[in-house]
Amino acid sequence: MKVNIVIEKDGEGYMARVADQQNLFVFAFACSEEEAATELKHVVDMLLDYHLEQVNNEQIISNKLAVRVEKQAAQIQGD
Repeated sequence: MKVNIVIEKDGEGYMARVADQQNLFVFAFACSEEEAATELKHVVDMLLDYHLEQVNNEQIISNKLAVRVEKQAAQIQGD
């Protein structure tokens, strides 16, 4: 996957963003280009952590539902 990072002068500092990625609006602002790039990495890392947590929560829910469905199927067979 090709990822384009754009860093542009913005007022008193620099704005870093991920370009050309649909549905990914990620920005960071800092005093220098290097700091903006570092901050952008922090933002992406935080988003990744958030999404991994969401996937983990969804997996827990899926597992609980699977157990419930199995119990219901066993109960129906036992009746």
